[in-house]
Amino acid sequence: MSKEKETSINLRNLLFQTILSIVIVLVIVFGLAFFFRKELLGFSEHFVRIFGYWGLFVGMIFSDSLPAFVPPDAFLMLAITGEMDPLKTILSMSFGSILGGSLAYLIGLYVIPRFHLGRQMVLHYEDKLLPYLRKYGFGAVVLSALTPIPYSWMAYTVGTFKMRYSLFLLGSLFRFVRVTVYFYAMYLGWITGG
Repeated sequence: MSKEKETSINLRNLLFQTILSIVIVLVIVFGLAFFFRKELLGFSEHFVRIFGYWGLFVGMIFSDSLPAFVPPDAFLMLAITGEMDPLKTILSMSFGSILGGSLAYLIGLYVIPRFHLGRQMVLHYEDKLLPYLRKYGFGAVVLSALTPIPYSWMAYTVGTFKMRYSLFLLGSLFRFVRVTVYFYAMYLGWITGG
């Protein structure tokens, strides 16, 4: 199999996974809106009143700097059910995500190489992420910013492998696109489910 064909197959699979994840999110939100609308509205009302846009911003920093903290889509759900302004939501979550990714990058650059456990964690994910880095370089960051490839783990990995921060940051700007697409997919699920 030629290298070009292998690359297009991987990208095609990744595109399929991305579209499938958007559809799954839309269906889940539709189901939540249909079956648990009142409960979600009550919970999100408290979240919005107590934390607001700063809560989304800080939540995304933690979400994209600490893997397995809380998935970013949970914060989108709170914003949608709390009827927060779409533009402010997208901006606060995108900036928080990029800042969280930048922290993960710095952890990968300075902290992980100093600790055995940190190196073991990166090696565990390296098998999955390093092929993308080798094939696409900077494009691997763009792919992780847009697709189901774990963005925080890519940030750790490119930090560990000392990618220039300016390249990482440029690729991370695509988080704006991801947050926007998922926001409106979830919004569609919310309004059609209610």
